[in-house]
Amino acid sequence: MNIGVMGAEGAGEVGLIADDLSRAVELTLNPSVSQDARNQAYNACESFKENSPWCAQAGLLLASGNQYSAVVKHFGLQLMEHTIKYRWTQITQPEKLFIKENAMKLLYMGGWETAHLNDALARVIVEMIKREWPQQWSTLLAELSDACARGHLHTQIVLHVFLRLVEDVATLQTLEQHQRRKDIHQALTSNMSEIFSFFMRLIELHVQEFKEKTAAGDYVAATSNGRVVQVVLLTLTGFVEWVSTNHVVMNNGRLLQILCILLQDDAFQLPAAECLLQIANRKGSTKERKPLMILFSEDAISCIHRAAVSSINVMNENHYLFLKKLSQVIAGLGQQLVSLWSCATNLESWMPLLLETMLLLTSHPSLTLTQTVNTVWLMFLRHDQISKLPQLVAIIPRWLQASAPKVLKVTYPTSRSTDVNDAITYACIDYDCEQEFAIFFSRCRTEILEGFRHCMVAAPLVTWAHVEQWTRAALAKLDTCPPRVDVTHPLHVEWEALSMVLDVVLSRLLQADPRPNVVEGLQLLQRCVASDPPAPLILSLLLSFISALFVFLSCAYSQIAGAGAGAAGAELLPRVLDKIFAALVYEGPAGLPRDDGDDGRRSRAVKNVRRHAAGLLVKLGTKFPLLLLPVYPRLLEMSRAALARPDLSAVESVTLQEALLLVSNQFCCYERQAALVEQVLGPWTARWAELAPHVGSAAALARLVGLDAPAAPADADDEPARARRTLLHALTLLLGVVKRVCVPADPDKATRGGFSAGVSASGNPVWRNPCSAHVLPLFPGALALCRALHELHAPAAAALRHAAHARALQPPPAERRNLLALRDPPALPPPLPHHRMQNFLYTLHDNVCHLVGAAASTLGRELYAVPELARFLSGSLLYGLEHLPDHWLRPIFRNALKPLLHHCPPAHFEDVALPLHDLVAPFMLMHLSQRWEYITSLYESGKLEEEAGSESQEVLEDILVRHLTREHLEVVKISLVEGPLVAEAAAGDMEEESPAPPARAPDTVSELGAALLHHPRAGPALLHTVLRALMWNDSPSSLRACTLALPALRCALAGGRVGPAEANGALAAALHALRTHGQHDANQAALLALAVQAYETLRPRFPGVAAVLREIPDVDEHDLHRLDEKLAANTAKPSKIDKSKRDLFKKITSKLIGRNVGQLFKKEVSILDLPTMPAVERPRPLEADGVAFERLFAGAPT
Repeated sequence: MNIGVMGAEGAGEVGLIADDLSRAVELTLNPSVSQDARNQAYNACESFKENSPWCAQAGLLLASGNQYSAVVKHFGLQLMEHTIKYRWTQITQPEKLFIKENAMKLLYMGGWETAHLNDALARVIVEMIKREWPQQWSTLLAELSDACARGHLHTQIVLHVFLRLVEDVATLQTLEQHQRRKDIHQALTSNMSEIFSFFMRLIELHVQEFKEKTAAGDYVAATSNGRVVQVVLLTLTGFVEWVSTNHVVMNNGRLLQILCILLQDDAFQLPAAECLLQIANRKGSTKERKPLMILFSEDAISCIHRAAVSSINVMNENHYLFLKKLSQVIAGLGQQLVSLWSCATNLESWMPLLLETMLLLTSHPSLTLTQTVNTVWLMFLRHDQISKLPQLVAIIPRWLQASAPKVLKVTYPTSRSTDVNDAITYACIDYDCEQEFAIFFSRCRTEILEGFRHCMVAAPLVTWAHVEQWTRAALAKLDTCPPRVDVTHPLHVEWEALSMVLDVVLSRLLQADPRPNVVEGLQLLQRCVASDPPAPLILSLLLSFISALFVFLSCAYSQIAGAGAGAAGAELLPRVLDKIFAALVYEGPAGLPRDDGDDGRRSRAVKNVRRHAAGLLVKLGTKFPLLLLPVYPRLLEMSRAALARPDLSAVESVTLQEALLLVSNQFCCYERQAALVEQVLGPWTARWAELAPHVGSAAALARLVGLDAPAAPADADDEPARARRTLLHALTLLLGVVKRVCVPADPDKATRGGFSAGVSASGNPVWRNPCSAHVLPLFPGALALCRALHELHAPAAAALRHAAHARALQPPPAERRNLLALRDPPALPPPLPHHRMQNFLYTLHDNVCHLVGAAASTLGRELYAVPELARFLSGSLLYGLEHLPDHWLRPIFRNALKPLLHHCPPAHFEDVALPLHDLVAPFMLMHLSQRWEYITSLYESGKLEEEAGSESQEVLEDILVRHLTREHLEVVKISLVEGPLVAEAAAGDMEEESPAPPARAPDTVSELGAALLHHPRAGPALLHTVLRALMWNDSPSSLRACTLALPALRCALAGGRVGPAEANGALAAALHALRTHGQHDANQAALLALAVQAYETLRPRFPGVAAVLREIPDVDEHDLHRLDEKLAANTAKPSKIDKSKRDLFKKITSKLIGRNVGQLFKKEVSILDLPTMPAVERPRPLEADGVAFERLFAGAPT
């Protein structure tokens, strides 16, 4: 090696240093020495790497010395790489030449047999390329070509150089210096034809040699050739996803031909599939991707099909990995075909083969393969033209046959097995735990069911025939059904899957053309009604069958079905109702022992049947009210008979009455509906009066429900137990009436039915709800109950609770599991006494909140016109907020305040909305600020990191604070900018790494928002809440606050409620938020836009805000001056932010913007720009028409 740059004396010194480093490296990996000794050796190595001027020279000696071990050689290469990465700009030109020449000599020597050492050498060369090529290293490609001629190992190192270079420059773009990345990208592009030709020659040469050496029995040489081919394919994978498609399809698509052929070779099929996957997943314009249609030919699809057939029945890991990769290739091809459908030709030659391949993978026992390929089936079935292809329609029966078993629930095993070719075995291979597999299976089954739904539109007769046959076969198995069946019994597993399939298929019955025979559907429904399963679980699923098949009764009354179907439907409907009501009062099979979880009255399975029947009546009343209207008298008579039974539970009773109310909405008659409401609520008016003294205070409520007494057994029927049932029944019934009774949507019907109550001041009609006169008198009792529940949280009320109920106000187990995103255990144990009390109190409070929210929606102006409504709510729903825990505060905002403020008419802003915010806004500002300080302290102390993923109280509090913050911001959004109500997110969606960007932020606040921001107490509290929410450590909340901050700030500014201190604080909040959330792209973009517009808005009135930017570390005063000049040049309020201002502001705040943990302590790499390269004309894209499709696979082996 050339170490002349050091001199003889220096060389000797470096040799001694190298020996010392060698011993230190060996010591760091020696398990027999003490940890302190290993730490000292490690620190010595790191210190040398950072500080020694002989870093590269010592590294070269370590890498090239035959006496050193592989790990020492690797450390030597790391020393050379470190010198290039971090000291290249400081070392002299002779030292640079020394490093470059000796690195290339290592390459010419052929590297080592150890793959990771060759990869490390490639990284050394790549780091030099990033700093010198092409301007100052014009001979690079010639040198690499010369190295390839020296042997297989040399070739592999060169290929690794190309791969690591394109990763840094194109695919991963870890080279941060834009100009250097642009220069290298341009140089690669200009030489891409030669590079691809080089790759192609290597593949063809070494594949041929691999086959010849294998045939000759020289397996060592064949392995060497095979390794070169694999590395070429790996390198190509880094190129094909970003280079011009001209290079991918050059020479009439020779590369694609080779890749497809290699799919059938066990030695190369996996890297070939990976390379083909990158091509199939290409993004870009239609013009850029159009040449890829070359893959849709008979020869190409035949290769893919043969590869799938040869691997499908082999049970080993390599073939299974290949099948997973191949299914992803097909998914990518499917996406390309759907988007480029107009370019497809000769469908008859290759489409059947493609569909056969997809069906083959769908039939494989692995659900992972099924789910991947199912995405293609869904794309095809959704496509207007593909879904009508004869080839696709013809294969649908076989797809139904293959997919139906995949809907059956698969239970993750307690012990892993890999010797059986079934779904459970592949579940063990692909997923590490039951929860991970359960999440996947739920998504997989949902997507397969979606396929059934679309099949019902594409081929309705075939799909219905399959499902009907399956249903008849399932009903025939009832003869062998035992009286006791659990959820893992094969019959239950099949029926559960079939109930889902029936539901999704028949949900598209009305859109099907041609429509299946209605009479046959009614016959199947009649058979379900006649069935009488002995097991409660199967009976519950039978109700699901009836629910899905009920749509045939709706079709029977249409003119298309004919008179015969109408008569059959009219005869069958009463029998269906009889079946449902029989299930509603189901007692279980005679002689069946009670479950372990029995509370002494009824088993859980029997309860589920009865509740399912009641819920089914509500579903039918919601979806088919007009169908039930003619039989309403019979429905009412049967309901009264059921309600008269003493064994009907509160839940069943209320649900049944809700179904009656839903059907009665079709009367469109105020008097008749009001009379029914009176019948429903009449008996409970007196009970509410009796309960009034007992719900007026915390002490009275505690005595009523037994909080002051020891916990009673579950089957106790003492006075507190009866009081709890009565109280919950009364409140649930009141809520059910408010939710279900409504005014007709048609204004003409509403007017004729007597629902009109005049017009509003703005001329809009005012309607009266039939339940208002009966519900509003009961509201004071419900609100008094809410106040008493809140009083229980006061410190003084702790003495009212017996020691057995000390935890009665904590989150119930179900709510806790929901917040922590934990799945329910397979068999829920019987609830403990204190858990039952937790459920009871939490449910009471939640129902009161739902009651207020539902009343705001259905009662409308009749609720808001109640005198002093805000005072009543402040003294009940909003009483004692300072004592409530977060899990009790959350329903108040989510279920009560959100709809209450959303539906508030402008006439009642002054007397309802403003007083409520006057109370809530200051409290929530203080409460959330304190809670976030506490959560921040937990993070700083490390408690939350230590408990990450656990069920600790600290983790639960963190989740609750985040949810409460988001709920409150939704209320603020509705109030300030008239934002729509949003669906509640899943409890498990806690910390998104990059939240989705919100809808375009409004420019101005609403009428209510202006009134609130001008309010002396609520206005500042709301503005400060929004600004602080920007900084709280919850990225979704910060993103929501971004949409509110600017309009709120502008409104407050216009009202004269922003001073210099508030202006500085607003800009500082945006900058602080950039520090906290800048690592998320969506947050960073929104916060930069907010900061720029806030500065632009505040700077003319408050020149002092510039001082906030001057406090940014290392800020350039010249950049601040340029920013002010840009603002002064455009005084008009822009409709959108000027890009130059945003980029300049980003440059000013670059030191401030937060980075993710992986970037926080990253050592900066400095790469100097080289002289500018001349512009190169871009090659014209190759048109697909210019490719000889018919000759593409000519001569390919079959």
